[in-house]
Amino acid sequence: MGALFPFFLKNWLRSRKLFWAFGLGLFPVALTILLQFVNPILEEHEIMLYRLYPQISFFVYLHLLLPILSVLTGVAIINEEVEDQTLPYLLVRPIPKWQVVLAKSAVYFSVVGIIVTGSLFLSYTILNLQMGFEGWLEEAGKLLKGLGVLLLGLVAYLTFFGALGAWLKKPVLTGLLFAFGWENLVSYFPGNVKYLTIVHYLHSLFPTFFRTKAGGILGLIPIKFSLANGWVSFFTLVLMSAVFLALTCLGLYVKEYKME
Repeated sequence: MGALFPFFLKNWLRSRKLFWAFGLGLFPVALTILLQFVNPILEEHEIMLYRLYPQISFFVYLHLLLPILSVLTGVAIINEEVEDQTLPYLLVRPIPKWQVVLAKSAVYFSVVGIIVTGSLFLSYTILNLQMGFEGWLEEAGKLLKGLGVLLLGLVAYLTFFGALGAWLKKPVLTGLLFAFGWENLVSYFPGNVKYLTIVHYLHSLFPTFFRTKAGGILGLIPIKFSLANGWVSFFTLVLMSAVFLALTCLGLYVKEYKME
């Protein structure tokens, strides 16, 4: 593990995927900067920028940025080695296969986690410029809790998409359909089917207005749904991540990867 982590980190820092991941991380920041330019118009409608942070963190980060970055990086944990035909060279080394999965997953989580953290802090700071340092500190607790939930979601999504990359030939399309089809639609359905999504448990932990009342896009469209218990959601996400990581490792042990 000690040698694998810097090896995969060095390779990923040279990859074009890092450029795309960094660019995607800047998208919410650019959005908050744009909101600063239209702030006079928003104030005419009694919309304060700092009040938009819960909606931006929920919709832009949790429902858009996090799934995209997770699909982009998660499926590449194994599938990238298959497409580049470098997997046989990794597996013939006297290194346990599970260490390859764990090291590469740790690298991707670390890099993407840094991107998400920096992006969220910048967006929060830009939206709170008019409030000063005291205003920034007032909601800092929710900022840190939201960041913690995003990082927990990153672990769950990365391991899930990693398992897709280990078992499917074309995991990217399946991952996108899951992230923006199944996750974004089923989590709002009545009944128990929502418990088969990852995002439902993230909803239960995320510190936004959804925890106290119904809300929607910019708080204008009411959406009502029941939430799971916080601790149940936390341990469910941890268990999911462990299962998905085990499935990814299992794929290396039992699946035959044919190189073209």
